Amino acid sequence: MLGVVIREYSVKDFRDIMEIDGEAFSPRNPVYDVYIYVTYGSDLLVADIGGKVVGYIAVMDIDRETSKIVSLAVKKEFRRKGIGTKLLSTAIERCKERGKKKIILEVRVSNYPAQNLYKKMGFKIVDVIPNYYQDGEDAYLMVLDLTQSTQEAPLS
Repeated sequence: MLGVVIREYSVKDFRDIMEIDGEAFSPRNPVYDVYIYVTYGSDLLVADIGGKVVGYIAVMDIDRETSKIVSLAVKKEFRRKGIGTKLLSTAIERCKERGKKKIILEVRVSNYPAQNLYKKMGFKIVDVIPNYYQDGEDAYLMVLDLTQSTQEAPLS
């Protein structure tokens, strides 16, 4: 898989994450988004290929038992190559190591590729949050129960 290394964020990655965030989500202020990930995140991991950051995942601990995936994004030209799966798998393992019992996230109802990734990793849709996004789109609330023995669905 392209020699992808998942590693902890370092300050030199700020600009790369900001660019990936801007490309993936078109936020009003990607600098602020990355500041939030760095300042309030429990885990900020990057996917690195030959010294170039091509994706990231930001996780925030909500309480003793729950973590939240705040953001997961991969550069467009590197999508559908298993990088998102590798980032998510690593984040899940790190949450388990911290003793978390569940992981939550929100995802656009129209974002089928992300939903499929999350479902493949064992997340389940538990609710719809109306008008969650700034443009009025609803979000699915998804949860992964870390107390169950198998997390990864069989690859098909």
